[in-house]
Amino acid sequence: MPATWRYLLIVILVATLASIAIGSYRLATTPEEILGSGFRGLPQGTEFPR
Repeated sequence: MPATWRYLLIVILVATLASIAIGSYRLATTPEEILGSGFRGLPQGTEFPR
């Protein structure tokens, strides 16, 4: 049983690190800023929940 937990922990750790690496790469290679100079505002009628 302890070996199973160890393997599961390793799999979770590898998946988490891969997710961080993929996310960092995608953010670094985004051609334009998300809320930068090309931001045109929110659509009309957009309200935030209170």
